[in-house]
Amino acid sequence: MTAATDIELADLMLQLVGLDLTSADVRAGAGAILREIEAKAPGSIARMQAGLALRRAGASLLAEGQLDA
Repeated sequence: MTAATDIELADLMLQLVGLDLTSADVRAGAGAILREIEAKAPGSIARMQAGLALRRAGASLLAEGQLDA
């Protein structure tokens, strides 16, 4: 990916922050944003889901020494 693509993806992700998902229209819009993110960076949503699942389970790659701080 290029720096421009990274900036576009970051902007799309920031659009999701703070959305009130109680409205069907907002959920549809969020879904469209997620599809656009996935189109620009295939597999990115799955990677984010996997990372969140690890965090919810209490696993930390930093604590295990797999990532540098």
